[in-house]
Amino acid sequence: MTGVEKAILSLSVEKAEEARQETVRILKNSSRPTDNLKISERAAKKTLKDNANLTILPADKGNATVVLNTSDYKQKISSLLQDPAYRKLTKDPTDSIKRKTTALLKKSSLTEEARQQLGPAGSRPPRLYGLPKIHKEGVPLRPIVSNIGAPTYQLSKHLSGLLNQHTEKTAHHVKNSFHFIRILESLKIEPGRSHGQL
Repeated sequence: MTGVEKAILSLSVEKAEEARQETVRILKNSSRPTDNLKISERAAKKTLKDNANLTILPADKGNATVVLNTSDYKQKISSLLQDPAYRKLTKDPTDSIKRKTTALLKKSSLTEEARQQLGPAGSRPPRLYGLPKIHKEGVPLRPIVSNIGAPTYQLSKHLSGLLNQHTEKTAHHVKNSFHFIRILESLKIEPGRSHGQL
């Protein structure tokens, strides 16, 4: 569904809703994938999931799953928050951001339907979690802030779609790390030239 949402960002509200409805219809009519786990494997998975002393996460890189002691995970998150980049707020700013976002949308030239779709609904603050860097000693966490459900989430998704239509057309746009490597491989630096001259 996430891929569909990205693909329909440039469509009109009516066309986007049509695409969503058709996607839901296809998903409802398609058969569920068969479970390839044995009964014992399924039971082991449930046991791990139900154990409050364990935290199960995807690794930061690679297609791996990591099982950590919950106490270790919490300690690693706490140590991340000791960084001066973070500071404790005196109060939750979610309601204030929600009001400002709603006011901003009201002033816009968007249709009422679009404002409803892009406005905050049931907002919650962004959530911090960490993905284990299993390739590094001590398995530190990479901090990730999830904005899903935050007051500006729908609006920022919409703006990202509008901006992507333009950024992808510029010669200075890098799509991903593989694209960046191809660009670097194509560069030739002559000996004796400064780093500012390519």
